[in-house]
Amino acid sequence: MLRGDWLRRASTVATGSWRVLALHGLVARRRGDSTATDAGRAMGQAAKVLQLFKTLHRTRQQVFKNDVRALEAARIKINEEFKRNISETSPKKIEELMKIGSDVELLLRTSVIQGIHTDNNTLKLVPRKDLLIENVPYCDAPIQKQ
Repeated sequence: MLRGDWLRRASTVATGSWRVLALHGLVARRRGDSTATDAGRAMGQAAKVLQLFKTLHRTRQQVFKNDVRALEAARIKINEEFKRNISETSPKKIEELMKIGSDVELLLRTSVIQGIHTDNNTLKLVPRKDLLIENVPYCDAPIQKQ
């Protein structure tokens, strides 16, 4: 199996309702380019895309730990988005898609909290260390307008 074919297969994946990136176009462009710098840049970008893909899946596993349904739904969405953009060759568009994917990963890691049903109408929240929590005291009394 050629290295390019391996990269193409390894990259056929995506980010949820989030736009995503494609190594296939980068590998194809690399094969057609005559300059080593373009090939090097394409391979560097391809590695970043693959790294983002892996990071999204690791974050998915942490955020939705022990929730089979949510884990599967997130996996399908991530893979779908990467596949949708597999033929993208424009470096600017790929950078834009990578930015969106990175933002989604950050949002998942810092803003999504897992809740587990315990009794009727009761949820147990499972906070993680990466979760952003505003430590503002709750005020039960309504604020008076002046």
